Amino acid sequence: MERIGHILQEYLRELGIEKSIKQYEALSLWPHVVGEKISAITEPFRISKGTLFVRVKNASWRNELIFLKPMLIQKLNQHLKDCVIKEIIFK
Repeated sequence: MERIGHILQEYLRELGIEKSIKQYEALSLWPHVVGEKISAITEPFRISKGTLFVRVKNASWRNELIFLKPMLIQKLNQHLKDCVIKEIIFK
């Protein structure tokens, strides 16, 4: 007997919306992936075509996060078990 999660994943893939759902899952994973400190000063607010848009409370933090961007993308994709996030734009 197949697990319901596997059946659901196959159904979403057939519908062609699996990637879109995983992209939106990244929004909810953000606080867990980046940690309490970064989560307190950021807010992911949109995702489009693999690009995650994140509001940052001030410019100095925005500059710091730009250096952390490759690591954050990698961690998000590891949690999503797929290469869903290609870019993060800090605003």
